[in-house]
Amino acid sequence: MQQFLTRRWIAIHLLTLVIVAVCVSMATWQLRRLDHRRAENAQISSRSRLEPVDIQSVLARASAPPREVEAAAFRVVDASGTFDVSEQVILQSRTFEGRSGNHLLTPLVLASGEAVLVDRGWVPLPTDEAVLAESQPPSGVVEVRGALLPHERPGFMGVSDPPPGRVGAIPRVDLERLAGQLPYPVYPVYLRLQTQEPANTGSLPEPVPMPAADEGPHMEYALQWFLFAGTAFVIYIGLMRREHSRRADDASDPEEPEPVAV
Repeated sequence: MQQFLTRRWIAIHLLTLVIVAVCVSMATWQLRRLDHRRAENAQISSRSRLEPVDIQSVLARASAPPREVEAAAFRVVDASGTFDVSEQVILQSRTFEGRSGNHLLTPLVLASGEAVLVDRGWVPLPTDEAVLAESQPPSGVVEVRGALLPHERPGFMGVSDPPPGRVGAIPRVDLERLAGQLPYPVYPVYLRLQTQEPANTGSLPEPVPMPAADEGPHMEYALQWFLFAGTAFVIYIGLMRREHSRRADDASDPEEPEPVAV
């Protein structure tokens, strides 16, 4: 075993250990994400089956404590108010039925003076003045129904958020960022529109259904990381066996001494 304690082999031992540890760590992280996804899917499924209620029965005010906000997520609620199109924001890079486009986030100002951001649906590219004109909501009081959703987290290596300042377009639903530029208190959840009364006069935006409750690719990613760890270990064992065989061959076949000249 002395041959495996040279500097070269110590480096191989350490490198293999690091590679295996990193791969196993990444695999277990993916499994934790899978557990979180399954728990979230179960929560969405159970809450979506509950009867719709008025938004203020699950969130009495925009400054509700975190436990109430968590309990309200994914509930289907009704709300009544007026859309403030002057504060509308474009939610960028959203596909719908294979088509590229955007969503429209429009504040619905309630009778209390607070507002809930409403994802009114999908519009095509380019989202120009003509598309926005076709997407105008009614000017009076509207009754809406939809699912309350939490803010969207930044994606891993995703599109960067816009620089500080007022935004008219944003790549994700960042409720804290958007609340800072609105002139009224904003609920810490947003509403994915399902129905609206009265309806828009135009054909846009198109309502978007809730995303399918799948488990994502986390199990496949975990298996890949375990495979990488196993591959690194197999290569390590193969190198050790080859080195052992080479040393054994050298020991069984010593070189003949060269003849000494007389």
